[in-house]
Amino acid sequence: MKLTDDQQALVDAEDSLFTAACPGAGKSRAMVARFLKRTAEEPRRGIALLSFTNAAVDEVRRRCGNQAEALRVPHFVGTFDTFIHRFIVTPLYVKAYQRKPNYVQSWHDVASTSFRLQGMGRTKNLELKWFDFDPDGRAHLNLHRLPPDFGDAGAHRMLAQRKREAEANASHIFGRLLRAGTITCEAARVLATFWLHSAEERALLAGLLPARFAEVIVDEAQDCGREELHILEFLHDCGVRVVMVGDVDQSIYEFRNATPAAVQEFAASLPVKLKLEDNWRSSPAIVAFNTGLRSGQLVETARGEHSIVQTPIHLIKFSAFDQILPTALDVAEQYKLVADDLVVLSHAEAHGMKAAGVVSLESGGNNRVLAIANAGSKLRSRETDPKTRKKVLDQVQRAILAALTVGRETQHHSFAAVCEEVGVDPWWLENFAVRLALSLDAEGKSRGDFAASVRDSLKTADWGNMSAPASSHLGNLFKAPSEEVWASLARFGNSPSIRHSTVHGVKGMEFPGVVLVLPDRLRVNRVTERTVLDDWEGDQNTEARRVLYVAGSRAQQLLVCAVHRKHTARVASLLDAKGVPYITV
Repeated sequence: MKLTDDQQALVDAEDSLFTAACPGAGKSRAMVARFLKRTAEEPRRGIALLSFTNAAVDEVRRRCGNQAEALRVPHFVGTFDTFIHRFIVTPLYVKAYQRKPNYVQSWHDVASTSFRLQGMGRTKNLELKWFDFDPDGRAHLNLHRLPPDFGDAGAHRMLAQRKREAEANASHIFGRLLRAGTITCEAARVLATFWLHSAEERALLAGLLPARFAEVIVDEAQDCGREELHILEFLHDCGVRVVMVGDVDQSIYEFRNATPAAVQEFAASLPVKLKLEDNWRSSPAIVAFNTGLRSGQLVETARGEHSIVQTPIHLIKFSAFDQILPTALDVAEQYKLVADDLVVLSHAEAHGMKAAGVVSLESGGNNRVLAIANAGSKLRSRETDPKTRKKVLDQVQRAILAALTVGRETQHHSFAAVCEEVGVDPWWLENFAVRLALSLDAEGKSRGDFAASVRDSLKTADWGNMSAPASSHLGNLFKAPSEEVWASLARFGNSPSIRHSTVHGVKGMEFPGVVLVLPDRLRVNRVTERTVLDDWEGDQNTEARRVLYVAGSRAQQLLVCAVHRKHTARVASLLDAKGVPYITV
């Protein structure tokens, strides 16, 4: 398919630029076309194409097809985090500490990042992800990141009063992790910012980066935080061309420090501004829904094969979550769509799971026996997606590693570093975890019997050159889950009849039909004390409103808004006011 004139303008631009692109604008096609053109033009220096998710990076690689030269050194296709790790933090960390760092995705992957203050009672552990860090490593507790189940008003008061103590603990843990060589994506951004403020390190990078790269192309540019923008500004000042493509109304990662206002300010400083306003994904009704939620100035137009689809938005009123799926499937059938064409989207994962009829394992906490039972079920099912397979297999590997590291001080080390310390081959561990999970079937067994079979399997397993875990520790490590949790899993391997995800989990994806769930209790912003409907009615440009925009804009042919009966009239009034064609079911 030939590029449009607007897409071709992005490909051919000869200066740094920002392109504002609506959903379904074909920005990936245009960016890959530019990437391939520029890699052919730059035989000596590299072109980097960066995005914020591995899925987006994989899609770019797929679109490059058989043009393998574009994916080889000196060029680079990867996430922004990987770019920071490889080209900024690793060389400077090695210079400072004379060792290579071990990277982990998040604080959740390291045991010591969950901690307690003395006398906290039954309050949940504090998590490092609730803190921001200065470039010098000083921690700042962000009380707005505390989860709803942290505790009652007294717990919140206690933490506010002991804020400095909590921050001192977090700063100490951060320093120990850094010295141990354990670097998360967040820590890497902190370190990059620190070194870019150092005249000596800045001068070193000013020699290295422009010598390697002639241009950096940034996909989903609206997800840039201040650290990424600081890096892009540095590259631009060093003479590296910066090409950014994004939609500020799709900025939904403020919890990861995305700053849409700062992105707009930086975009305004670039010499070229372009727009991609043709939506090649969605029907006119869905485009109208997008327009009704957008705060920016893009004027979106339906194009392509779905531009002739006259299906209106469908507004479902529900009282209980189990009412959503049957009604949504009936609506889909009217338009010749089946369950496989649909996805249920929600802001909170629990709401989407309930709407899709999926049992949650969260109430089981970190129970290792439950993790193994769940993994076996998921791995045996042909319908389990790769992301879920990886997640459940990771839980089993961590359970096995816990058995092999009893008594060792590993809480400040990453998963890979722990494997290295105890001499566990990651490939062997993964295969062992797969064999263990598949060999044990929980269906029809009591919780006690299944837990006993897990312990027996570990006692009799072939550990190869590894020292088998002590039998005396297995009882404590692999306890049976509670009767309530076990009973709630009516049947292992019971796959849902419809996909479900958080809105954040489908960023950049598209589906024939989307079921968007707005529950009884809408999330209340702790600063503004407003809900998403308050924001929409008041025309407030907030992340909650942008989450709805991203959710609706994933749909190609059918958008079903499943709204609790308490809020249906408000949503209907908003759709009327925005001129969105809809019918109530």
